[in-house]
Amino acid sequence: RQDDDVDALILDVNPEEDMQIIDQLLELQHLDQKFNNEQKDDQEKLDNVEGEIEAQEGRLLQLRERLEVYHSMKEKYERLMCEVHSLESEKQALASELEKAQVDPTKGCSVAIKRKLEKVEESLARARSETRKHQQMYRQAEQEAQKCKVLERKIQDLKHAKVALIKKQREDAARHKEFTNQKTREIQALKRKEKNADKKISKMEADCQKYKSNLERSRSQCEKLSDKLKQ
Repeated sequence: RQDDDVDALILDVNPEEDMQIIDQLLELQHLDQKFNNEQKDDQEKLDNVEGEIEAQEGRLLQLRERLEVYHSMKEKYERLMCEVHSLESEKQALASELEKAQVDPTKGCSVAIKRKLEKVEESLARARSETRKHQQMYRQAEQEAQKCKVLERKIQDLKHAKVALIKKQREDAARHKEFTNQKTREIQALKRKEKNADKKISKMEADCQKYKSNLERSRSQCEKLSDKLKQ
């Protein structure tokens, strides 16, 4: 009966369980390697994004510093435009006054008016020249302002990409941890089952050996009794 129990237990031990444990361990190792590679790639992307953000923010800071200078130029440009308009009005008034004085000397001294007109024309030429120069700078300032807006949008996009990468890393790590824990529990369950089976086999083998020893002693005693009876 005990021999039958041992045989039944041996048959009950699945020889494929060792292979299952090995397969589970190999799968876990493969997924660990895959996870580590993905995390490495994501970290590299994250480092690149952070480096790009830092570089673009540096450029944006420089543009903003230049824009502060351009803002003062804009104010000067607007003052120069007002000065040009004022000088043009004064020039037209003096030209009209000179024309009247030349027709009627009683309307004023044409020489004095002419000198004054020449000074106004000189001032107007200078103001126009300065205005053109500042107008060019003002246009450049507008272009720089557009560049600032483009950079600001780019930086925002990069920051959103950074947040998305960090979120992905956390979610991947959580999924990997959950999967690893599940696989570890499965492997431990298989090992416990295998260990329990090994203990049962060892116990059965020990009991079987004891049974055989007892049987051998009984047989020996029977033979001795048989010999005595024959005598």
